[in-house]
Amino acid sequence: MFNQNQLDAVASTSPTPTPTAPLTEGDKVSLDNTDIYYMPENFQKNNQVAGKDNNIRGVWVLVSAIILLAVIALGLYVYWQHPDILNGMFNRQQPAPSAPQALTPEPSTNSLTPAASARPSGSPKEMYLVYRSELALTSTVEAYLSVYARYATTAAYTELNDRKSALESSGTQVDILSALKGESLPLLDGTEDLKEDVTDTQATVTITQASKREEGTAVFIAENGQWKLSKETWKSLDSTSSNGELGSAQDDDQDGLSNEEETALGTNSKSSDSDGDSFTDLAELNNGYNPTGTGKIDANADLATYLNTTFNFSLLYPADWNRTIATTDDSIIFTAPDKQFVQVLVQPNADREDIVSWYKKTFSVETIPNTQLVSNPGWDGVRTPDGMTAYLTNKDKSYIFIATYNVGGTKIIKYKNIFEMVLRSLKLTS
Repeated sequence: MFNQNQLDAVASTSPTPTPTAPLTEGDKVSLDNTDIYYMPENFQKNNQVAGKDNNIRGVWVLVSAIILLAVIALGLYVYWQHPDILNGMFNRQQPAPSAPQALTPEPSTNSLTPAASARPSGSPKEMYLVYRSELALTSTVEAYLSVYARYATTAAYTELNDRKSALESSGTQVDILSALKGESLPLLDGTEDLKEDVTDTQATVTITQASKREEGTAVFIAENGQWKLSKETWKSLDSTSSNGELGSAQDDDQDGLSNEEETALGTNSKSSDSDGDSFTDLAELNNGYNPTGTGKIDANADLATYLNTTFNFSLLYPADWNRTIATTDDSIIFTAPDKQFVQVLVQPNADREDIVSWYKKTFSVETIPNTQLVSNPGWDGVRTPDGMTAYLTNKDKSYIFIATYNVGGTKIIKYKNIFEMVLRSLKLTS
């Protein structure tokens, strides 16, 4: 190849060439013994300036380096932040074959066995205390049944309501509320020991009175998602149950009066001679004197007088006992705080029989022991063998008076001396 200066020098010394035919590819031109070759046209078109290809390759190298760095950076990010992905990609292992497992049948949704109901919330023991406190405040049959309906099962409420209906249709003159209350439950005073045993569907509450002489059991069952009282029973812990006799109440001072009678009379249950007059409290009561001070028994501030002008009789009773009188005046019930009660009923003596003849005919007996016969200046009477009921007639034999002491479901005789006092104080007039 020649540079431009050499070409210019050659051109200046060369004669003007005679036009000739155009050169074609491969023709040889001689200029003073200097060989000059014509560059083929095809070569002229494809020859590029030196360095241009190098720029393009540099760009590709730069782009490739950036991509490589991005890949490396992504790999490092995955390695540090999500190694589990790399483990899954490069450490993939086939799980070891496990031993075949026995097929367990799916539980049937069509089982005929009902699902166990969820245990109701709340404490049955606390519910029992609320129930008993509300029950004690009732003063009408309707209120009593309303409280019972809220806390008892449907079956228990139906049974109580049926019992109420039976009393209403019996034809006898009886106070239904007192009869329902007096049938079963002793009074709670807040000193009882209560324990509960709870399962998912049943709870048993055991109530032991502080005196340890009575114990109750209240059974609750789950009904409609709530604890409901199913039944309640009480028993005496010291009753002479071997022969069916009633048990005796507690007597701290051993004077013959129970602690409950001492409370009713206002005497001291820790002293056999409350007024210090050298006579025991029971001796004074049995002889018609006031065991708390001077005077006769009717001077005792804890006793009150009941007067019935319809049938012309009167008697003494503990002033703090509840008094329930039938609208016809032929039934009067005196109820103690623990629901034991004394009742006096009056019925006509149609044949005006003497009380002995009436008793023999009514109870189909031929003889009556003398120990069952009682009398008073205003009446004559016959007592039942257990002494818990007395049948009396006034002097003109127009009526039969029936006095009864009911111990309820406790089976403990607490007010036998009070009952005797009521009988002795009973005055009948013609």
